[in-house]
Amino acid sequence: MSESSFGLQFLEPSPLTTPEASMQESPLSQAGSSDGPHRVLYYLVKTQQISSYVFTGFLGIHWFTTGILPLVSNPEAVDNSLLLSRVLYQNELIEPCIVLGSVGAHVLSGVTLRGIRRARKYRKSGQLTWLKDFNILQGSGYLLIPTVAIHFGIVRLLPLLKDGGSESIGIGFLGHGFARLRYLSWLIYPTLAAASTFHVVQGWARWQCYPKRKKSRTWCLIAVVSGAWLASIVRISKIGRAVGHLGRHYDELYNVIPNFS
Repeated sequence: MSESSFGLQFLEPSPLTTPEASMQESPLSQAGSSDGPHRVLYYLVKTQQISSYVFTGFLGIHWFTTGILPLVSNPEAVDNSLLLSRVLYQNELIEPCIVLGSVGAHVLSGVTLRGIRRARKYRKSGQLTWLKDFNILQGSGYLLIPTVAIHFGIVRLLPLLKDGGSESIGIGFLGHGFARLRYLSWLIYPTLAAASTFHVVQGWARWQCYPKRKKSRTWCLIAVVSGAWLASIVRISKIGRAVGHLGRHYDELYNVIPNFS
């Protein structure tokens, strides 16, 4: 009796789909172990990971004071909260080490990692492909480099050089900026809100090997966090110019910045 009479059919063997198959591959596993020739890549990935954890703490405080409070409080209450939160991260030790240090370590390790990997592929293929395999997560990170630098220069470095501190800088200063530098403000701050939220949430999902089948939850979190931030930006933009002595002081600071409006 033939096998076909029983309706049997030969099939090619294929691996079973398991929950692990739907997990994102760990960046540390891609870098290899901490021994041997992969040691440099391993520690670069580890530096990038730890620095992102450190900076997320600061970003969480910043999101609450600039992304939530402007929606539920008046400008004076928000400015008081900003002054209080700056005690935590704007001092001679924490700011250069925790805030600037974590950002610098994250950017430098990421750029170095990409350079090493591109150099290895160049030695194998003979083609320089810096943008090959360039995904949205990496793109958002590179987009944040100039936008974060401009934001830091406006709200922190410029007042520090002119006034010796940021005590007079609050959301009123940002509202004044939307009136003075309309195009630049609408370019920088929505980009910061959307790109930083996406980069941080997706980055954490990657570090934690969050299942790809649950990516809808990740996108939901991105939408909620960035949506609140964007709504706060719209509300801050409606504050308008400051008046009196404070308005003149803000004008002196913003006069340093080219006006493209």
